Amino acid sequence: MSANTTDQSVTVSIVIPCYNHGQYIQETLDSIDAQKINYPIEIIIVDDGSSDADTLQKLDDLKQLNYTIIHQTNGGPGKARNTGIEIAVGKYILPLDADNKLNPDYINKAVPILEKNQADIVYAAPVFFGDTSIKNRQFKVRPFDDLGLVTGNCADACAIFRKEVWIKNGGYDAFMPSYGFEDWDFWIAASKNNFVFHFINEKLYYYRIVPNSMISAFDNKERTVMIHRYLAKKHADFFLEKLVKITYIRERYFYDLLRFPITPIIYLLYWLGILENTTKRAKKKYAHYEVVKND
Repeated sequence: MSANTTDQSVTVSIVIPCYNHGQYIQETLDSIDAQKINYPIEIIIVDDGSSDADTLQKLDDLKQLNYTIIHQTNGGPGKARNTGIEIAVGKYILPLDADNKLNPDYINKAVPILEKNQADIVYAAPVFFGDTSIKNRQFKVRPFDDLGLVTGNCADACAIFRKEVWIKNGGYDAFMPSYGFEDWDFWIAASKNNFVFHFINEKLYYYRIVPNSMISAFDNKERTVMIHRYLAKKHADFFLEKLVKITYIRERYFYDLLRFPITPIIYLLYWLGILENTTKRAKKKYAHYEVVKND
């Protein structure tokens, strides 16, 4: 049975982009146990131009069960989420990838925070499953820090937020140079628009690690640098503001550090070559990325 309800009663719209993930989507849907969720929900599945026959058959079967299925030409996760959120009637949006799973308590714990106007975006940590031997795919989710957003993402796309966040952000960027980073861009835009983030420090959804999946882009350093430059250029004012603040904080920390007796020992280790100066190390890494880019 579909978990959809009447338009007037929907609190959370769960938007599921699906691209050739027919083998997993039933697990995803089974994890959305409406009997354990305290709020009315709707489920919107967006087929992002799947070419796999089994996936297309599975989606057709789900359509017969009255699930809302939207088909579009392949445009990536950003475009698929936009398509689903556009027709969503819920006050809150929860993007959920078609190979991941949901803990019903995620919605039960997030909605009260949103309803009390304590935040506009609520996110939590994942439980990793699947091929967990791929350690570098087990990303860290951390409490929101606007300064940290210029160096890396703080949360996965699987968060619960007001639909007005998506509206004011102008949706997800469907034209990024590489798929898999749309959530990072979305959170930067939300921070620029002064929306409030809240981190629930609990594992409330399940993130499947699949070999050779789209998120493998994070393993490609050249591509990561390319995305970082794209975001820095797109959000230039935001990056400049935060980097100036970071520089100020770093300098203040440096001056405070001089007051401690251990400082001469640290500089001695630098001078002896036992420790490498962190600034020099960062410059060397950046120079390496520049070489890779220009080759």
